[in-house]
Amino acid sequence: MERMRKLLRSDEVVARVRSDIADGVYQPGDALPEPEALATELGVLTKAVAAAYQRLAEDGVLLENLLTPGVVVADPELDPTVRSLVHAVAGMRRHLERLDKRLDDLTERVDTVGRGVRESRLEARRDQTHLP
Repeated sequence: MERMRKLLRSDEVVARVRSDIADGVYQPGDALPEPEALATELGVLTKAVAAAYQRLAEDGVLLENLLTPGVVVADPELDPTVRSLVHAVAGMRRHLERLDKRLDDLTERVDTVGRGVRESRLEARRDQTHLP
């Protein structure tokens, strides 16, 4: 039950971040804390903070930082075209990260199959040398 309550607290995180921005705690371009750090500070699950950041990004309040992982406060004066380009670049970065992980997985599989083939060949050679 407690876990469920924490998961549903992303609304509270959204309200807190919006309030902090309105109060000047965070200015346009400022990086927000990593989800883990803010989750610890607020006593919520990291997933709740990540969900809140995602919602705020969808609302145009936050932008994904293009230079480093994380999010920054969006500039309300930012041209909508620039904002959409920033979102597109962030989406491409996420896509490339998924492709990179998939490539790592496939490389590992190929290596495993290659080891199996080499072992089978060695075993076949050993069997041939032991034939009467």
